[in-house]
Amino acid sequence: MMNNKRIVCLIPTLNEGPTVGEVIDRARNYVDRVVVVDGNSSDDTPKVAMELGVEVLPQEGKGKGMALRTAFDKIDEDIYITIDGDATYDAAEIDSLIQPILMGEADMVVGSRLDGKMEDGAITSFHQLGNHAFNAMINVLNGSRISDSQSGFRAIDGKWAKCFRLQARGFEVETEMTIQAIKMGMRVKEVPITYRKRTGSPSKLSGFGAGYRIVKTILRCSLANN
Repeated sequence: MMNNKRIVCLIPTLNEGPTVGEVIDRARNYVDRVVVVDGNSSDDTPKVAMELGVEVLPQEGKGKGMALRTAFDKIDEDIYITIDGDATYDAAEIDSLIQPILMGEADMVVGSRLDGKMEDGAITSFHQLGNHAFNAMINVLNGSRISDSQSGFRAIDGKWAKCFRLQARGFEVETEMTIQAIKMGMRVKEVPITYRKRTGSPSKLSGFGAGYRIVKTILRCSLANN
């Protein structure tokens, strides 16, 4: 679109039929291409996407990490936007994430929920505490100043996205991308975003299990030699 950069919005999904249409409708106003990366949904998620005229890419394996790995491997564009299909992020804010990359100020832009405006009940106190702890671990181990390492709303310069060596299969993929970006010397910028309460299908995020995998990922990636 702008500056001759082609922008693709990647929407990883698993049974997000009630909300994915809203995300698609908002996102298509700011990007050249929308791709729903579907994890074998058993509801009408793929049907909703196809009826709205966007691509549906079946992901390899299971989990959000596998969805993004599939997308980065199979799709070539100048800028990637990642956003969840549950409409908790406002796709109308895509432009604020894109601008720092177009202006040459950043290589990855993360939408920070913790620095932005969260609807009451959008994140439980338990999850907020966990997020603060994860951010602190990452910052201590990597000398960074990240406020929301777990955010799923990001803009990534295409040439850098191809440099990720992702191993994560699930939601810990955001942690892995954050730390790899820091260690590769990418210019990471955060912008405040709006975050809303989930209203569609139930969350797939399990508390203690997900937290354990995130901590393991923080240690693995932070302590790696390269």
